[in-house]
Amino acid sequence: MRTSMGKLVLVVLAWISARPALAVTQPDNTPIPTQMGCNGGQPTGLAAIFACQCTSGTCNIGAACPGNQNPNSCDQGQHGTCETRIWHTWNDDACIPSNVAGLSPQLNASTTPETFQPTCALTFELLSRGTSQFRSVFGWYNVTGQKPGVDDLHVMIDCTTPPGTEVVLDVIGDPAYRGGEIGFFIATPESRTNHKQCAGGDCCATLPRLAQAGYVYYSQRAFNPDAAGTQSFIHLLTYDSLISPHKFYFAWEDLYAGGGNNDFTDIVTSVEGVECSGGGQECDTGEAGLCAKGVSLCMNGAIGCAPLAVPQVEACDGVDNDCDGEVDDNASCPPDFVCDRGECRPNCSISVEFACGIDRVCDLQKHICVDPSCDGVTCPAGQICRQGACGGACDGVVCPYGQDCFLGACIDRCRNIVCAAGERCIEGACLPGCGTCDGIQCGAGLTCTAGGSTCVDGSCPNGCPDGTHCEAGSCVDDCAGAVCPHDLVCKRGECVEPGAGDSGTGDGDRAAAGCGCSTTGAVLPQAVPLGLALLWIALPRRRRR
Repeated sequence: MRTSMGKLVLVVLAWISARPALAVTQPDNTPIPTQMGCNGGQPTGLAAIFACQCTSGTCNIGAACPGNQNPNSCDQGQHGTCETRIWHTWNDDACIPSNVAGLSPQLNASTTPETFQPTCALTFELLSRGTSQFRSVFGWYNVTGQKPGVDDLHVMIDCTTPPGTEVVLDVIGDPAYRGGEIGFFIATPESRTNHKQCAGGDCCATLPRLAQAGYVYYSQRAFNPDAAGTQSFIHLLTYDSLISPHKFYFAWEDLYAGGGNNDFTDIVTSVEGVECSGGGQECDTGEAGLCAKGVSLCMNGAIGCAPLAVPQVEACDGVDNDCDGEVDDNASCPPDFVCDRGECRPNCSISVEFACGIDRVCDLQKHICVDPSCDGVTCPAGQICRQGACGGACDGVVCPYGQDCFLGACIDRCRNIVCAAGERCIEGACLPGCGTCDGIQCGAGLTCTAGGSTCVDGSCPNGCPDGTHCEAGSCVDDCAGAVCPHDLVCKRGECVEPGAGDSGTGDGDRAAAGCGCSTTGAVLPQAVPLGLALLWIALPRRRRR
């Protein structure tokens, strides 16, 4: 069982597009950015730029309505899947459309987030330099709580980069990355004595020139050279992409202390592979079962929880796959098997003599082996029968490391799950791994494995023996603190019968090897060949009551 990544992307994008609209103004209450303009018979401004950010096809810009024809014949600009669509109304200005749909430069503009969490390799792209005379540079820096020094400004798009250029960087693996969040910046070539002009007549910005000329503007607004508290001029507007997850657009005004036209097209860039501050973390969607797992994503600058999975067909695995609040309900098993505590076990009403142990009988209603005092007893949901009485299935149970209590049994929901490359198993479901853009990022003290799927504690350089796991540099017994259900004891990270495995060849060894053995259900001996095992199941049995 694994999540469909195609469905996941649709779920995430639908979730993002439902966010509320915002509006932004400069400190003097001027609405920003300004509306579209016209140049050479073509619309200008952020809407026109976003209308050309498409997954395929041409720009979503409708042609001017033809004269003396039906008004319904106006080109609607539906030319592909793009961030924005702009189109004309009958008797419109022939250059500037009246209608905007999708990503709105005005309604979706935001000054937050100011910092971002890299979630995978980043793709930087220069979209436009508008009509600016400055050829500014764009890059990233480490967020430390302090204004970054020039040595921590990492240029990805320089002054000679043409629009349409993409630059890819694995920030997480870059030696300059210090871990945690990053910010973005532009550096301009503006003269500090003759504002609005290129210093020395040279309009190409570089970091070395900052010693004498130019300014740096940061995604963290308080660090800007013209910052003045709440009255600071806004140099950056940020937009979440509506068609690509983990992608943001950065629209900049590059003049010191304002004085520009507020169209925010002086340099327009995008970065794909980031989330806003607090993004990429595990969260609870509030849904049931498998659908409860989520990853934190941005929603107009604020954090929300997007589901990592969509409902699946219910399987016998101890997981609520169809997200209806019931575990293993109507889960199917092979013929002559029944679903019991997350596993398909032989139907003991067919193979009674060898299916049940000497201290168990076959419950002919449930078709599983039970304590004789519980034969025919039906308990409420979440409870099981012990010694003839119903009680909390997992009361007092503390399962070994990596296992969960389900209906009174400690099970490893991921034991028999094989996930695709880049995915990891979490509580029985294959979900995006920590090295993918959609995955849950590793917490403090953990690192993502080389395969980009699982978070591990790398503080034990030589690894740990079977039955132990690494915690803060030490190998800790998987049984530490475990309280097994019933009369079982924990050995090698498994709850087994007392004395099992003491000789090195018993049930404890089989359990440690992953056979999922249990004394309360019929499980075939691991060493029996498949043909003999099927024959063993098929043999007629005498009912022992």
